[in-house]
Amino acid sequence: MGYKKLISPEFRITIGNYEITNGIEVECFSSRESHMDWGRVELSPQLQGVLQFKDMDMARVELGYEDDFDSLIDGYVRCESADYWKEITIKDDMMKLDRVTIKASFVDCEPQDVIRYVLTCSGIEDYVLSDEHYGKKALFVVDQKSGINTIAEVNSAWGIKNPFFFQKKVFYWGTREDQNEMYVLEEGQTILTLNKYGNLWEAETIAVPWIHHSQEVEVQHSKYSGIVTVEKTIVRSDDTGAVHMYVYFSGGK
Repeated sequence: MGYKKLISPEFRITIGNYEITNGIEVECFSSRESHMDWGRVELSPQLQGVLQFKDMDMARVELGYEDDFDSLIDGYVRCESADYWKEITIKDDMMKLDRVTIKASFVDCEPQDVIRYVLTCSGIEDYVLSDEHYGKKALFVVDQKSGINTIAEVNSAWGIKNPFFFQKKVFYWGTREDQNEMYVLEEGQTILTLNKYGNLWEAETIAVPWIHHSQEVEVQHSKYSGIVTVEKTIVRSDDTGAVHMYVYFSGGK
């Protein structure tokens, strides 16, 4: 089980040669289902117009304690509105797959053949794909689809439900990063509130930077206890600098 001393956390934003820890409000969203992790960094008036950045500049959002930080989003700046100088949108490497257009025909192929082609076209070199055999198709045609939609179509065409996402700049399809330790979320310690909305539990917790979607964690709470897979996380700061984290998982009744 994973135990760490948790004190007041802080965000650390890196954009190009800039490193920012003050004068910001941050929201980060990460989900197995949405594929792309993204964050929003709102700049204080003192920083607006001072930082110089452009679309696709490398960027990172980290959260941590003292010298122990972990990456929430590792990706690129997305300048998508006239107000980009007031706030910064950061998305992970899935943005590359979203921007590439695939038009190709694949003969006598397995799903991994198509996905490797998409990743190559997107400039992605670090990836881990499921090695399970799903069978071959005599012909699979992709006509002007984004890389993300192409991989989603592969799942649909082969009748599989493999999640795909990036973590720490590595692409995963039907697998995930090896997990060496399991963190414990405990009532009265790390869990502040626990409520169920629809099929998902929402645990409001103190900020635990090392918990990411697709990991297993142990929940110890009077409403629910067990080992669960994290479906999504939301981490945000408020105007006082306090950091709030929400961990979502399914299970129970």
